[in-house]
Amino acid sequence: MPAPTNTLLIEGSFTELSEELAQYLDVLRKDEGSSVHADVVPLLTPLRQQEQNGEEPNLQQRDEVLKKIVAAANFLSNAPEKEVTAAYNLLVHLVQQSSNPDIFLSRICSYLSKPIQSSPQFGATLALSILTTVFNTLTPSDSSRYHVFLAIVGVIRQAGATSSYDALKAQLSTQLPEWIEAWELDEEDAQKLHLAVAEAAEAAGDRETAHSHVVAALQTIDASESSSQEARELAIRALTSALTHPAIFDFTPLTASDAIQALRSSDTSLFELLEIFSADTLDTYDDFVSSTPLSSISGGVLADDGDALKTKMRLLTLASIASSASSRSLPYSTIASALGVDSADVEKWVIDTIRAGLIEGKLSQLRSEFLVHRATYRVFGEKQWAEVQGRLFVWRRSLEGVLSVIRTERERYTRELQQQQQAAQAAEDGTAKGDKKSVGDRRRQQQPREIDLVAADN
Repeated sequence: MPAPTNTLLIEGSFTELSEELAQYLDVLRKDEGSSVHADVVPLLTPLRQQEQNGEEPNLQQRDEVLKKIVAAANFLSNAPEKEVTAAYNLLVHLVQQSSNPDIFLSRICSYLSKPIQSSPQFGATLALSILTTVFNTLTPSDSSRYHVFLAIVGVIRQAGATSSYDALKAQLSTQLPEWIEAWELDEEDAQKLHLAVAEAAEAAGDRETAHSHVVAALQTIDASESSSQEARELAIRALTSALTHPAIFDFTPLTASDAIQALRSSDTSLFELLEIFSADTLDTYDDFVSSTPLSSISGGVLADDGDALKTKMRLLTLASIASSASSRSLPYSTIASALGVDSADVEKWVIDTIRAGLIEGKLSQLRSEFLVHRATYRVFGEKQWAEVQGRLFVWRRSLEGVLSVIRTERERYTRELQQQQQAAQAAEDGTAKGDKKSVGDRRRQQQPREIDLVAADN
């Protein structure tokens, strides 16, 4: 799998290595067609002279040599298993000395995307190893990486190797967005890349990743092209994937797509089904299916998914009634009626909806009710904003009550503290006054004796 960028080191000059590879290709071709070596020798002569004189190589002449070699490089798939990797590494080394490696690398990638004839058992592993080496010898911003990455994804899809796909998946969410930005892909190439990843994910049984990349591919379609046949097919693919996937309940990314909105005219029934799954309940779904059989929608793309669709619709319906319950308590009878199931099956459906992450709460078998702690809003419009406003108002009143209690307690504490301080000050003042009075008494008691003594002297 792609790793940090590294360098491919091979000893020898361009002319020496080119001549060596041409001779090797002739051996693999077994005299099939003209000799590659004979074709490139005249082109290599002036290049060899430039190398001997220390002159700058003529890149146009190099490209002519590489055209001959790369055109015959498809025979490398016939090379002995132990020589395939070394031969392709040499080829890539030569191509990277071209004035425009991209035109050659894309063709090499197409060769590696096909089975390696000399190694039916380990061909895919060899191809992935070579492609990964090529990918990592290119700088992160090199657009040639795009073709190499497509080839890597294609080999993984064809081989169906779980371990290889797991290694790829680990980088899809973290590295791929950065790579797409660095490669500066146009909308067509970005769409091609996302669809390739989606196909590899489907081959590996990863429906969730496959769906996310189909939606990403859908988002690359320009508004002016949203009504084209290609856009319609991709929109139908994305929509049916979302409807039938057991873990996808948010259809907002789809409804925001111009190509999906175009289905309102081209595939009216399918678009109506999307609206039902986005906001309506099981009753509406049953009425729709009774009047519009699934087999008649967009060529029958949902003909075999009736049970899966009804199961998902029941989960969404329970989420709707839970989010709209005024008392936050749902009797089993209400749930059974809304889902069209027996009361004995209510707890099963509640548990399934909790597992889907649509609701949270507590079942009470004693009172035959479900206490709702949290429920997912399927549509958030004016009604939901009004409900949020009401809850925020209640929360605000509750907080105001708490603040009032805190304020009252703080004032009481302040008064008591002031009273304690005043009492302490009064006690301190009383003690000081008593001490002053005692000093005065002693002075008054001493004064007469002083007078008596003076009188005695007289």
